[in-house]
Amino acid sequence: MRTSAKPSIAIEVDHVSKRYGKKPALHDVTARFESDSLHLLVGVNGSGKSTLLKCIMGLVRHEGAVHRPHIRIGYAPEEYVMPYYMTIFDFLEGIASIRSPLKEGLHEEITALLEYFALAPRSRQAIGKLSNGMRQKVNLIQAFLLRPKIILLDEPLRALDAESQIKTVGLIKERMGESLILISTHNPDQFKIRARRVWRMNSGEMEET
Repeated sequence: MRTSAKPSIAIEVDHVSKRYGKKPALHDVTARFESDSLHLLVGVNGSGKSTLLKCIMGLVRHEGAVHRPHIRIGYAPEEYVMPYYMTIFDFLEGIASIRSPLKEGLHEEITALLEYFALAPRSRQAIGKLSNGMRQKVNLIQAFLLRPKIILLDEPLRALDAESQIKTVGLIKERMGESLILISTHNPDQFKIRARRVWRMNSGEMEET
């Protein structure tokens, strides 16, 4: 018996523009991101990558429209402000409990991700005592928690050592089968994945290459 194809997840950005004061950050950006590929937003600092992710998340006001399904989103900003007094585990457990209070197996999922990123021995350590690379791992873990169907990652390999970068790309490959993943990056060559689409951003404008 033939099984039906898995429905595609999509985000539509429709003529989105954003200004910070008199400075334009995005100019009339239109695109459709679907879950059949890994989507890479590529450009230098100030090109509009982070602003576009924030518009998709609904974190900033903008002109134009963003259409996305009302499903769980995992978002790892480039700079995540975390409570330094909390331990890694307590922070992740708190974030996940807010997003899905009745989720079963939450402790096991957090533990598995901590082990994957070699943070399990430090799970009860305060975030304020972590290196930048370790904080970035925590940032990524909170985005991947609860297996969200949309994952937005802003410079996810920032501050990571080589081994952790490889592990992050590996996890992205694994989750591509079930999630729409959109990543901002300076270096698309770090994401050697066949099914990918590259969107170049320059001075707030975007085109697919």
